[in-house]
Amino acid sequence: MKFQNAILAIATAFSGANNNMVDAKLWNLRGFGNANNNNEVMMKNDEVINHSGSLVGEELPSPSANMGELFLSEQQGERRLPKKKKDKGDDEVEGASKKKGDKKKKGQKEQKIGDAILEGAPGDAAAKAGCDELEDDVVDQFRRILKKGENGVKKSKANKEDVSSGLCDSCTTSEERTEADIVASHIDIMVEVPDDPTCDPDDKESCIETGAGDDDTLTPPEEGEGASPSEEGEVGAEFEATSRQLMDGRRLTGNTNQIGQFAPLSCNPVEFDCTGAAGLSTVVGGGPVVVPCGTCLVYDLGDEATIGGLHIIGKLLVPTNYKSTLSTPYVFVQGELEMSDNQPISEDNTSMKIVLTGNTDVMFTPHEPVAGAAPLNVGEKPFLVAGGKLNIRGWDDVEGSGTTWTPILAMAEADRLHPDPIVGETAARTALPHLSNPTITCPNKVVHDFEGGVDFSVWKGGDGNVLSYDEASGTLTATNLRRDWQGFRLDFTKFTKDCPLTQDATYLVTIRLKIEDPTLEDGAVSICETNNHPDHCPKLGRSIIKAEGKGWLYDDKVRLLPSSIGRNNEWFTFATEWTWDENDLTDTVAQVFYLENFKPGQILHMDEFQFELPSSKSYAPVEDPCLELVVNGDAENADGRGWHHYPMWSGRTDRFIPTILEETVDGAVNKYWHIENRVWVGDSLRFHVNHQCFIRGYKYTISLRARFTGKTHPVRYWFEIKGDTATKGYRYNKPLSCPSQSAADGWVTCSGDFVVDEHYEFTSSPEIILVTQDENDSTGYVDWDFDDVSIKFKSGPAAGLEVGGSDAARWAVNSDVHITSSTLHGQDAQDGRVKAVSQKANGNVVLELENPITPVFSEKETPGYGVEIAVTSRNIKIIGEDDGTYNGGYLQVFHTPGVAQVIEGVEFFNMGQTSRKNRFAIQLLYNGNVEGTSISSNSIRQSNMRCISVDGTANATIASNVGAGITGHCFYFDRVSADNMVIDNLASNINNRINWNNRINGWDDYDADGFSIWSPFNHFIGNVAAGGHKRGFRYYLDYWTLGEDLIKVDGIVRRSPMGTFKDNKAHSNFRQGFLLADFEQFFQFRDPENVPVFENLSAYRNREQGIYSYNCVYCKFIRGFLSDNQKGIEIRRSDGITLQDFVIQGQTELFKNYVTDNNSHKLCGHSSWTSEGIHMMGTLWRLGDQDPGFGLRVKNVVLSGFDKEKEYYDNCPSTEPIGFSTDTHYGGHFDYKTSFENVTVDDGRDIILDGCRAASYGYPDIAFNDIDGSLDPDKSASNGFLVTDQPYMTGLFGDSCKSTAGCMSYCAEICLGMVTFFTERFGTENYKLKVTDTASGLSIDIPGNVRTYNERWNTYAYDGGAERTFAASLPAGNYTAAFVDEFGNTVWPTYAEEQWAQAADCSGGVSIGDITVIKPALDAATECADMIRNGDSANRTEVTPWLHTKWYGEIVNELKPGEGIGGGNAIAMDRTYHWTGIAQNLNSMCTDAREGEWYEFSAWMKMTDANGNPSTNIDPNREWWRNQAPIMTITDRQYRDVSTKQHLYNAEHRNLAALARPYNNDEWGHIHGIFKMPTSPRLWFELERAPDNVKFLLDNASLTPLTCNRDGLVRNGNLETNDSLYWDTYGGDLVLEVLHGAGPNGGHALRSSSRNWYDQTQSQALNIDCVNAGDRIAFSAKIKTSTSCNIYSWDVNQRCNDLQLFTKKGNVHEYHRAGYITADTPDVDGWHHVHGIHVHSENGEKPDLARIYFPDANHNWDVYTADVKAYVLEQNCQALVMNPDMEEKDLYWTYTDKDRSKVKVITGSGGSGHALRLYDRDHSWRGLRQVLDPRCFVPGEEFTIYAKFRITDASLAGVACEGTQCPSVVLYGKKCPSGDVREKYWNALDMPWDPEGWNNYEATFAVSDEIAACGSVELYIHEVNAIWNIEIDDVQINAIV
Repeated sequence: MKFQNAILAIATAFSGANNNMVDAKLWNLRGFGNANNNNEVMMKNDEVINHSGSLVGEELPSPSANMGELFLSEQQGERRLPKKKKDKGDDEVEGASKKKGDKKKKGQKEQKIGDAILEGAPGDAAAKAGCDELEDDVVDQFRRILKKGENGVKKSKANKEDVSSGLCDSCTTSEERTEADIVASHIDIMVEVPDDPTCDPDDKESCIETGAGDDDTLTPPEEGEGASPSEEGEVGAEFEATSRQLMDGRRLTGNTNQIGQFAPLSCNPVEFDCTGAAGLSTVVGGGPVVVPCGTCLVYDLGDEATIGGLHIIGKLLVPTNYKSTLSTPYVFVQGELEMSDNQPISEDNTSMKIVLTGNTDVMFTPHEPVAGAAPLNVGEKPFLVAGGKLNIRGWDDVEGSGTTWTPILAMAEADRLHPDPIVGETAARTALPHLSNPTITCPNKVVHDFEGGVDFSVWKGGDGNVLSYDEASGTLTATNLRRDWQGFRLDFTKFTKDCPLTQDATYLVTIRLKIEDPTLEDGAVSICETNNHPDHCPKLGRSIIKAEGKGWLYDDKVRLLPSSIGRNNEWFTFATEWTWDENDLTDTVAQVFYLENFKPGQILHMDEFQFELPSSKSYAPVEDPCLELVVNGDAENADGRGWHHYPMWSGRTDRFIPTILEETVDGAVNKYWHIENRVWVGDSLRFHVNHQCFIRGYKYTISLRARFTGKTHPVRYWFEIKGDTATKGYRYNKPLSCPSQSAADGWVTCSGDFVVDEHYEFTSSPEIILVTQDENDSTGYVDWDFDDVSIKFKSGPAAGLEVGGSDAARWAVNSDVHITSSTLHGQDAQDGRVKAVSQKANGNVVLELENPITPVFSEKETPGYGVEIAVTSRNIKIIGEDDGTYNGGYLQVFHTPGVAQVIEGVEFFNMGQTSRKNRFAIQLLYNGNVEGTSISSNSIRQSNMRCISVDGTANATIASNVGAGITGHCFYFDRVSADNMVIDNLASNINNRINWNNRINGWDDYDADGFSIWSPFNHFIGNVAAGGHKRGFRYYLDYWTLGEDLIKVDGIVRRSPMGTFKDNKAHSNFRQGFLLADFEQFFQFRDPENVPVFENLSAYRNREQGIYSYNCVYCKFIRGFLSDNQKGIEIRRSDGITLQDFVIQGQTELFKNYVTDNNSHKLCGHSSWTSEGIHMMGTLWRLGDQDPGFGLRVKNVVLSGFDKEKEYYDNCPSTEPIGFSTDTHYGGHFDYKTSFENVTVDDGRDIILDGCRAASYGYPDIAFNDIDGSLDPDKSASNGFLVTDQPYMTGLFGDSCKSTAGCMSYCAEICLGMVTFFTERFGTENYKLKVTDTASGLSIDIPGNVRTYNERWNTYAYDGGAERTFAASLPAGNYTAAFVDEFGNTVWPTYAEEQWAQAADCSGGVSIGDITVIKPALDAATECADMIRNGDSANRTEVTPWLHTKWYGEIVNELKPGEGIGGGNAIAMDRTYHWTGIAQNLNSMCTDAREGEWYEFSAWMKMTDANGNPSTNIDPNREWWRNQAPIMTITDRQYRDVSTKQHLYNAEHRNLAALARPYNNDEWGHIHGIFKMPTSPRLWFELERAPDNVKFLLDNASLTPLTCNRDGLVRNGNLETNDSLYWDTYGGDLVLEVLHGAGPNGGHALRSSSRNWYDQTQSQALNIDCVNAGDRIAFSAKIKTSTSCNIYSWDVNQRCNDLQLFTKKGNVHEYHRAGYITADTPDVDGWHHVHGIHVHSENGEKPDLARIYFPDANHNWDVYTADVKAYVLEQNCQALVMNPDMEEKDLYWTYTDKDRSKVKVITGSGGSGHALRLYDRDHSWRGLRQVLDPRCFVPGEEFTIYAKFRITDASLAGVACEGTQCPSVVLYGKKCPSGDVREKYWNALDMPWDPEGWNNYEATFAVSDEIAACGSVELYIHEVNAIWNIEIDDVQINAIV
């Protein structure tokens, strides 16, 4: 027995073979009889069939289906839900319910019912209780199956059919979502796609799947709407992908469900006795080694052994701690393998190592037969357990054995290293090298300070320039400047001769200078600075003179920059750098410095000239070069006598050089760096630092002070260290980002720490630069001052790690360890090896590592959320050989139920095979119940595919395992795993080697989560996920249950009870810590206590959300800790959430200082990401009456650390304790019922949430219920509400409200209820809802709100896109509400859908009934004369208020000038799908006033293909649900409970108008129909259902009243309009045609052909509201068929058509055969006359629907009709008989029995005119009858009956009669209180009977009480000998006056 079949016992997976069976069962369950019953139901004569009860809502019984469907689709909260994508196809049977999301059962076919109108809402929730019980039984049964294994399977088979029959489908309630719902709403979690690096968490257009904010748009790459490939499709694709493999035997990588179960071998004992067992070596030969069945062998091979394979059929015992390495291509275990180790964990203590080798496939043949398993291709490197048992104990869980992983308690830092030697450009220099004479001592600098005079031998002024020396000031002065080349000249030749210059060395020149311009005032700006031009600025030049014949004189010049030159007559310093290359120093005979290019007339003063090599001041100190990396960062100790900028430098020397300035602050002189004349963000202070000081693991503190001037706008900047690295290329590292500051802030200090990693391992001295933000050419660039610039060593790498001594009890020297990440990414995890273990006095131990690691967060710095360390070595090892591929070995326990496996303390290395199905490091594959199994304390590292995969297995313990460096998910639990205990496991550093293209089809390992959980039945306690590529824990409950090989089985796991989930932690995951999706347990139990509980979750340092809750219904989060996540917890598409006992922190300073410059490792990875503690919805996602009805309850929660947005979150647009989703404002306002209790928000800004930002997202009316006043900023309120600070929110509360930070207001001591009015968007832009408190007279004007996305959304009929919302939050009281325009006039916004929220968690809010809505006066006669607005093209200038129902594309309704009828302006709609169309809301005041009245719809439409050509695929003759022609549908919103007005659903009324015939595809088509006007809070019509990709062009649309005409109930009866106006078809795909000239007398005829059933014919809906109960309606028509029919036969193959009237009123359906072909006397052209009289019943008075049609003819015949009439016979009690003289032939007369007699029109009694003959009578009772007016039968009234009779025989010869043999007249009373009444009247004339002539008849009677009480009275002429013919003429009943 295969375990897969056990899973199928839960519920059968439906496939095509059994659909009919299942449907048949559904029919019986639902009370509709046999699904295959095709028996006809005949109504003979005028029998009325009245259906009620089970056929409520059915219009007419379809011949091709057994049940008429109610064409109603309901969805709770339709405005919130997307319109779903449908299947498409020509012959698709798609019900109305399917369009809006209801499930269409297989095997059912919907019948066409024309004008169906809903009577009531769908079934109530009570019916769901049985479903809940059944689902509960399914869960219990499932658990029993998994626990009992195969026996349980067999026992449970009896339940299979009950479940598979779909019992619950018969009681599905409104909250049950269908596959269409799931595809659109939840497939984004199931179907994963590759990451989009540009994902914006609040921009759903840019996020492909769950992102850092609002996660809802997961779609497969090929489709963007949310439609998903079916599960069958995925399996099919998988078959295709593995077809090549399946050709070579059965591979376990293919499908395995067809393989049977393995059991312990019968040839083995229950327990082996291995005493004295032989060694394994006894069976080792040259090939595979087999341990025989029933035999125990002891492993005795040497240290290294290689065999051709190991097949353990008996038992193999490996002695404890036995050391050996066994290389083998496979291990098969059908018997038992036992081995153990109890040594300390160390690589030195490795005992048994099994190396799986080879890259060729291996075949496995079971020792005993197993279905489908002979043989099996098990691929390469398998370790396969099939029926066998593993007993591997490498880490016994006994006291003192320690743990496999533990938190790091503290770090022991390594000593700081000193690079030796110091090399490079930053190394210090103390003397000039390369002296020409070593005995000469040369100085490092030459100073001319003029304190003792001037050496005029070297100083000159140029020709005509006068140099003088001012002894008092000690300065050199130049005067008499007349040429620009005059100035100062210094002959440098002698110095360079005595002390030769060093080639390529940097020399510093510093000049102290003052320029005096007599034409300027002192302190004035120099001409250099004013003009900023090289010709106006001084220049320092250097002339080099070569020896004769060795070259020439050449000059170098450096311009004094305007940014550094001083003001007039003020001293300033000019500094520059010079170098000499080889050419400069070769054959040089003289060198001169000169300073020139001054303005003539200026006077120059020089105080100092200094030339020097940089001193030690310009270099890091030799004794400790890595303590402080910045040289002279405080500008206090520079060369150049304190003024030279070196080693700082400029990257734009043509604009600026760093300048040292000084200021006096509080009496102290301070020097600082100044930068001006900037033109780029990178124009800043620059310098180099020693790259040798960047040692991995070093932590440095960066700090500086900065200020700026010159601009007013705020500016940010970052600190950048860039250069070439050894492994990462050229890096631009940003270790420090500084917050925005303004000029008014003055000096602002910015600091932070960074840790050296591989991005800082530079190959040469890196460059330091400060890069600004918020500057550009438009804003201009500020002037910066910098001071105290520092990069200072803080701490060294971690050399040792302190952990708990008892935890590390087995950890020994030379064991490998893994340290989880401290950052936002798991790839920052580290590995090491233990060098030494030392004991501390406190009982802890310190693990000294061989190599230092980057410092990490320990419990010392971050109590409760330090990183973990795991020992990854194990003494027993199973290893996959490294063959250069990603295909290692795999261990699989396969289809082995009932056998307890023990795999403990094993190291699995290089296991798993990337992207191969069922090739995982460790897998339990569909083993059923394996109670006693322990997969514990193992180490799985460098796995190529998962860690541990649990599929279809129950009752295993998965504990204390460590997974590190994993491809794919680490721990995986499929949908049918159950009751497994998953405890204390660690998953770390999951990589992204798998992507969408190389995934296993149907699985999503490209997400690479730490824990991927698909089943609710397991228990997860104390696990840690540290470094998932996507998520730590992804706990997703699919809608479908997929078993082995993804075969779909029944059961909705998301509604099953969830196991324990507590004490789990998630950190360092690239996306979410916890993704918890689709928990709907509440819908099964309806018990607020029996709901999913997530207890004590910790999520910290995750790049996106800590916890992401998606579609969690009534989930509880109890106790938890969240810190350093982009968003603490995000609640999306989830209602009924409780968040209790949580601490939620923003980014901590510790983490801010820790992160590196890598952008992906920082929070706010994208500039659009906001950081929030609670990221919540603003609108309820679910609005069903069975849904929770509230959004969020927050209790005992502390939020802090979100007030550092400028300091910590420089890249974030905002940080808030509470924030909102940007795209979940489905209602256009806030209605997410939220309450707070004992909540603390620690925010220095006093912000709880930003109401202004929330308003920009679409929540302008927030109302948070503060239950205990904890949110009150004054801490004085006992309760209150936190609301948006707007008058329309606070205006009625007086002084109760006070404004708070963040655009909010706190209103104390009030309770608010909420009501929302949804109105039309268009024309209401300036409307407000004026709410007035009737007690106080105060009023507020509430503005309307809309969701504005784009034109498509704004005109979308669903989801609230085309709606405006007006929401009022009010305390208890009495109010009036009126819509007013900008002038204060009362107006009506087309409709106003009133919806109430559930009461808040307080008492005293407004409630239903407290508000009276005031409407303007309505003149229905004029305002409702045409309900369609902008319907006529003549004056159309825009498309509003037309809507549409397409959710895709940007182009929707477009105005098409000149393309309308008559050259008007038409409206075009571009369509892709048949269920989309153009729509418009109707005025609800009109629908209220005209409810129940008949309206006529008319519109003209052209249809084209995608290229604008006439569409050729329109077929109006197909039923509407085949989607071949447009129809008109009305949708109305109905309250499920009008007493609460909380929940609404959509009711759709289909096919109320259709395309008239004939239709020409290149002409305008006429959409036409009549219907009774429904009403509801909102009602709109839609033109839809034309084929896919047919585009609409609409014009001349109208909706006008249709009056009832008693004289002409049938319209267009003779086709006078030349088309089928008012006519349509009933039932099936039949062709309706107007035949011109084919009717009677050359008139028109209407033909129906291609009929598939006897009652499928032409049909017309009638307005008979002017017909009263008791009125008689006369029907007549001319009819014929394509083949002659027999008018006197009921035989379906021969009979003729009758005329039938159908009425539906409420739940009562009546079918009246209202007209017959009586006389066998057709017209000369073959037309029969059908006619009759129908007495209108009370049930038919003002019916919801009345329709005539012409049933009964052979369905192979065409049916023709013409001259159809229906009119009311006005009451005439003087003469009761119609057509008494037969002059209109048989009109109004008919037979008593259709197939028992015949009627012929003959010559009348006077030899002219007409009479009727009855012949071929089979009984005396057969005769002629006419329906009389029962209202004329008043008790006591007297009448006289007149008639003429003649009796003939078969030869038409006269026959004599006497007495009772002669004709009589009978009055039959029907529908009488006491039963039918029969009164016979004999001829009162005493005259002999004339056999050859006509005989007069006369009788007088008085109306009896009995017959007067009857509802129907008919005149019968019969009871004459059956062999005679009765001839009748001149029959009348006259009143006696």
